[in-house]
Amino acid sequence: MDKAVQAHLLYDCYSSMLTERQRETFELHYFEDFSLAEIADRLSISRQAVHDIVHRTVSQLTDFEDKLHLLDSLLKRHDTLQKLQARLTYLGIHDDPINQLMNELL
Repeated sequence: MDKAVQAHLLYDCYSSMLTERQRETFELHYFEDFSLAEIADRLSISRQAVHDIVHRTVSQLTDFEDKLHLLDSLLKRHDTLQKLQARLTYLGIHDDPINQLMNELL
């Protein structure tokens, strides 16, 4: 999986466990596509400080995943639901209540 995509997914799972500064810096860099220099200017900190915050944040998100496995569980559940949907389609079963329940699990 691409590192940027993985960082986004990890952020979706664990952002509430980060500090406000980490969330702000991560969002500017990954979601708003700001350069490190642009973030540094905006936050009135050095470019190196921004680099360190971004690097530590991604590392911390990875550590959270290594311990809690939320993203891994989510991806496995998504894969299982896709297989279930494919099987239902193969069997010709088109049941709106089942589809609605499966969408809720996603």
